[in-house]
Amino acid sequence: TLDLAPPSFTLLQIEDPTEFNTLIIVTFELNEAGTAYCRAHLVSSGEGAADMPLTRVMTASWSGAYTDGGGNVTIQIDSLENVNTALTARDDDDAPLYEARQYDVYCWAHDEAQDNDGFSHPNYMLPSYAHTAVGVQTDQPLGGY
Repeated sequence: TLDLAPPSFTLLQIEDPTEFNTLIIVTFELNEAGTAYCRAHLVSSGEGAADMPLTRVMTASWSGAYTDGGGNVTIQIDSLENVNTALTARDDDDAPLYEARQYDVYCWAHDEAQDNDGFSHPNYMLPSYAHTAVGVQTDQPLGGY
């Protein structure tokens, strides 16, 4: 049967932000094999969820691959983007995370589905999912923000 459903987070949480002053650790699990992407965003920038398209989340290059039944995966974020600015031809935002600042974190994922012939056929979470708050139960997240 062809898998047409996008993945969903079955766990999405940020570890205690006071443990590391300049590091955000995101822990996640998906309901199927896939890759999750996250991006930290400085709250005081004045930008909100509407200013965070999925391309910005993905191009931050913070990601982790989840294998079915593989347990928790962590993404350790220590700057706004995980890029080598010498290797790109765009305006990179490689600023480090600063101590005592508040950050929002946006996460989004796609699965590793294949079609009936074995070719890659990934399913993607809707953009609205990445802009919906996780909620109080991190083991039943309502969204990726």
